[in-house]
Amino acid sequence: MQRRNGLFWGIALLTLGVLFLARRAGWLDVDWHSLVNLWPALLILAGVNLILERRGNPAAFITTVMLAVAVPTTLFGFLSHDRNREGFDMRWNQNDDDNDNNDNNSESDSDNGNDDNDGEDSYRSERERRKSESTETHTNTFAEAMDTDTREAVLKLSGGAGRFVISEPTTELIKADTKQRVGTYSMSVDRDAVTHIPMVELKPTEENQHVDLKNGNFDNRVDVHLNATPVWTMDVALGAGQGDLDLSAYTVKSLKLAVGAADLDLKLGAKSDQTDVKLDVGAASVTVRVPKEVGCRIKKDGALNIEQLDDFADVGGGEFVSPGYDTAKKKMTIRFDGGISRFKVVRY
Repeated sequence: MQRRNGLFWGIALLTLGVLFLARRAGWLDVDWHSLVNLWPALLILAGVNLILERRGNPAAFITTVMLAVAVPTTLFGFLSHDRNREGFDMRWNQNDDDNDNNDNNSESDSDNGNDDNDGEDSYRSERERRKSESTETHTNTFAEAMDTDTREAVLKLSGGAGRFVISEPTTELIKADTKQRVGTYSMSVDRDAVTHIPMVELKPTEENQHVDLKNGNFDNRVDVHLNATPVWTMDVALGAGQGDLDLSAYTVKSLKLAVGAADLDLKLGAKSDQTDVKLDVGAASVTVRVPKEVGCRIKKDGALNIEQLDDFADVGGGEFVSPGYDTAKKKMTIRFDGGISRFKVVRY
């Protein structure tokens, strides 16, 4: 344990020193404060590290190194944020005071003081402009009519930080409402020339969105309603935030879901004879709800996971099956590939 503590502090101090040196030398041009928004991931990582250390798992070495890098990086984000906002004003005010005290009789120094005031006014004006933009909310509604001959459909949904909801069906092929503090969304629908299968893509207009999650004050939200008639193939990629995906009313043939630092609640239904689900998660908390009448097989990969599998039997090789799997008429396969994550499966 003492050896691990020495390793942690050694890497942590080294990382913090390198970050400050790089910042002073102007080598880094990064929105460091955006990293602060992922601080809950530190709690997950720290909890996993404690569990692994108590069990004497060799993987604790890896989580210790990750913590030693992540903690000072997050701390640096806090310090950089204070420097950019409050410390900058203090630096301008100090320069003004020095010019007034030391160069009252100098015309050239008086001009420098005016330059400083102009710079301060410019900085404050830019700060107010950005603050105004960050509080402006953009809302959009997207809809695509449902064709009576549509038997299959494809959904591609992506997003950065925010809350993403898929809930009760609609008579349209898709209806989506978006509410964004940063950026906007766009939707496109392409139909295959041969099969006439529509592919709906809903995504942000800007790939890199910097969202201020300070004090939880953000309003990014995407609400999606789909038609329950087609057999759906879904590809969903989410960043940080929260996902409430209730797919129990839909026939889902295939679902590929990638999430970063998010809290995800996924509810699946019993509409399809065979459903394939692929979960690729980072530092996330994932709860999957599966109907009891569906035979479910889980294939899990990833060493740093905390799992809670309701009534599932371990059949070896990282695979688990629900009771009565072999005789179930409808089946589901869930492939879970996770990093530092919590994985829970509930049968309802």
